[in-house]
Amino acid sequence: MEQQLKSILTAVANDTLEKLAFLFAFADEERDHDSPDPAVVGRVEFDGYFDGFLTMRISDSVIPELACNMLGLDDEAQVSNTQQQDALKELLNVICGNALPAIAGDEVEFNIATPEILPAMDSAHPDRIDNPACIARLMLEEGSCDLYFFIEGEFPELTLPSDSARDL
Repeated sequence: MEQQLKSILTAVANDTLEKLAFLFAFADEERDHDSPDPAVVGRVEFDGYFDGFLTMRISDSVIPELACNMLGLDDEAQVSNTQQQDALKELLNVICGNALPAIAGDEVEFNIATPEILPAMDSAHPDRIDNPACIARLMLEEGSCDLYFFIEGEFPELTLPSDSARDL
């Protein structure tokens, strides 16, 4: 099941990064640890058919371009720190909002909380807290993006799609 969750999360993240932020990502199958690059970490909690949260660790060097692309601006210098954080939270929200139905199906409902940016001291190693159901590691042109999918409590029986190329 972990591999299926990882495939779905990777496909959703790739699709969202490309369509929302105009960033191209590739699965980074060879890396089995956090990138040493400085990073920003965001988290969004959800509840419903099952409860959990999604944490994203993304290289901080990518954030200005991500925000600039999402806001339709030409100059990264025009993007404030607040706009960068808002763009990152929106990206995390969209990834979570698309991943949950891809995992559980369109018939179930989830409530997604407001995403938050974690303080630097809490963001060093998000994969070491709790026990993630899966980690999807992505390589970007100028950095990396790692997604940690956590499930709290019992995970219901699901019939996960066998093909990660499911329409997103």
